[in-house]
Amino acid sequence: MPFLKQRCPFYFFWIFFCVFILSKNNAAAETISLPLHAELETDVNIQTATGNTLLLVFPSEYGPQQADTTLLQVLPQYGIEVWLSNLLETYFLPHSASNLEKIPAKDIQHLIQAIHKRSKKNIIILTSGRGAIPVLRALASWPDSDAPPYLSGLILMHPKLFVKTPEPGLQAELMPSVTKTNQLIYLIQPNLSPFWWNKNISLQGLQQSGSDVFVQVLRNIRNRFYFREDANAIEQQLSKKYPNLIYNAIDQIIRHPKKQRTIASGYTASQLVTSVKKQLTLSAYKGKPVPPPLKLKTLNGNTYDLNDDKNKVVLVNFWASWCPPCVHEMPSMQRLENHFNKKPQTKNKFKILAVNMAEDKKTLADFLNTKVSVKFDILLDSDGSALKQWKIFAFPTSFIIGKQGNIRYAIYGAIDWFDRDIIQKIQQLIDE
Repeated sequence: MPFLKQRCPFYFFWIFFCVFILSKNNAAAETISLPLHAELETDVNIQTATGNTLLLVFPSEYGPQQADTTLLQVLPQYGIEVWLSNLLETYFLPHSASNLEKIPAKDIQHLIQAIHKRSKKNIIILTSGRGAIPVLRALASWPDSDAPPYLSGLILMHPKLFVKTPEPGLQAELMPSVTKTNQLIYLIQPNLSPFWWNKNISLQGLQQSGSDVFVQVLRNIRNRFYFREDANAIEQQLSKKYPNLIYNAIDQIIRHPKKQRTIASGYTASQLVTSVKKQLTLSAYKGKPVPPPLKLKTLNGNTYDLNDDKNKVVLVNFWASWCPPCVHEMPSMQRLENHFNKKPQTKNKFKILAVNMAEDKKTLADFLNTKVSVKFDILLDSDGSALKQWKIFAFPTSFIIGKQGNIRYAIYGAIDWFDRDIIQKIQQLIDE
C-alpha cells in the first residue's frame, strides 16, 4: 500500500511538447449519444486527445461539477482523452446517493465496453464519494472471468465505501462489492475527514480480492474541497490545481506494471445493499455500555481521565473546528451546560467533554477566540487513538454517559442540544 507525496506532475519535458499537443487537441468538446443496449443510450461529453489513455469521469451523489469540465478542457492538452458520463440524467433521476445505488451494474459495464469499442483506448475511471459504489459493483460483477485488459485502473476521490454511517460505537460494514473488486486503485483522501482515521478498514477491504491500492494524502484538506461553498484558502488553491492532481494519479496508474486480474467469485450485482438515511435524534445506545478509555490532555495542559469523573452525567462530543456542523451545535451545547449548572440541585452534576480531532493548540485557541466561545473542557486527541477506540465514523458524534458510568444515549450529526426532549433525558439520568 504505497503512500505518495503530493507533487507537481507536469514534468519539464511536457513544456517542450506543449505546443505540439495543443495543435493536435484544439477541437471543441462534443456531446455524443452512445448506445448501451437495445433499450438505452446515453449522452457523453467528450474531448478527444492523441494519447492512448482515456479518463472516464463518473459523477458522485452531488452530480457533475465544474472541476469535471476543467478536466475536459485541460487534460486533452497533455494527451489524455476525457469522457464525462451522467447515467442518472439518462434515467431522468436526480443526483443522490440512493439513486446511484439504483444504476444497474450491466449499464455501467456496457458503458465501459461501448467507450472502448469506439475509442480503442485504455480506460481509467475517476469517481468520488458514493459514486464509487456503482462503479465497484459493475467491476466486481464483470461478466468475464478476467477484468478487461484495457481497464487500466480507478481513481477514487474520498470514496464512501460503507453500507451506511454506523451508529455510534458500532462496527462499520463495507459494501459487498468493495471486497470483491480486483483492480489497480489510486485513492485520494483528504486528512480532515473521519474517513481518514478509519482508512485501514477501507484499504483492507479493497485489497481483499487482490486490488493494488495507492494512497495519496491531501494534508489540511476536507472532502469535496474542489466544490465546497465554504472552501478555505488552502482548498481553493488546491482546487485550481485539480487537473494536476488527477493527471498525477493517471501518470502513476500508467506507470504501474500491468497484470491480468481475475474477477473474484461469490458476488453478483443482484446482491444490492442500500443505505438508508437516518433521522438525527438522540437515541438509546446500542453498543457495549461500558465506554472505552478516555484519558487525554486538555487544552489547558492538564490530564483528564473519564474514570476520575464519578456520579456525573457526561456528554462526550467528538468534533473538529473544520467541521461546520460541529461548530454549529457548540453554542447549544454551552446553553445546555449552563442550564444545569445554574440550578443548585443540578450544579456540578452534568459535564461536557469536547474531544478535538488532532488539531494543534494554536488553531484551537484562535478558533475559540474568534468563532465560538465555550467554557466546557476541550480534550486533545492528537493521534486519533480515542476516535478509533470509540469507533467514530462521522463528525460530530456524541455519547451521553450516566452516573453509573455506562453509555446511555448516542448520536452522530449536529443537533440543537438545548432541546426540551434532550434536557428531560439528561435530567432523568441525573435523578437516577
